[in-house]
Amino acid sequence: MNPFPTRQAAEAYLVRIPDAAVRDATRTRLGLTADAAPAPVPVRAPPVQTVAFHASDQKQAPHATLTFTLPFPPSLNSIWRATVITGKDRRPQARILLSQEGRAYRRAVRDVIHALNNPHAPPGARLAVQLTLHSPTRRKFDVDNYAKACLDALTHAHVWADDSLVDELRITRGPVTPGGHVHVAITPLGRTLYAPAR
Repeated sequence: MNPFPTRQAAEAYLVRIPDAAVRDATRTRLGLTADAAPAPVPVRAPPVQTVAFHASDQKQAPHATLTFTLPFPPSLNSIWRATVITGKDRRPQARILLSQEGRAYRRAVRDVIHALNNPHAPPGARLAVQLTLHSPTRRKFDVDNYAKACLDALTHAHVWADDSLVDELRITRGPVTPGGHVHVAITPLGRTLYAPAR
């Protein structure tokens, strides 16, 4: 008998079981097949808002800022999960993996960036980033817990080569917004511009 209301709830329970054999046996008792993938966590992307610019704008706006809106990011506490796997030597090994929620968020950010025609930073450009978090609820939260998921997702979407290029980071709490979102503003810290990918 499966006491969980959805397969996703059952999978969330199963990933907390460190022993793979016990996890598989529990999955079988619940009537879940090991090869069936759990339903993806839906992440609703808000409407894209951006400031358009072109390479010809460089003389007039050497420090042009790229702005857009992303879905509200998951907390740092929920984007990683610890698991234990059996190595080649049959010894258990601890691994930290990106969670299903973290993977879903990266896909949503990638889709927003793709809709913006894949803007990216010039190689080696140093960056200033402003994040304004609009929470979907009035629940208390630490603003710094939400920046890492957003920055890593932008790296994964190839907006920049690595988030180590961010020299200035400012995180602001915005008003509560239904559904939640984060407003992102990225400014190069030199005479460089973002340009759409060719």
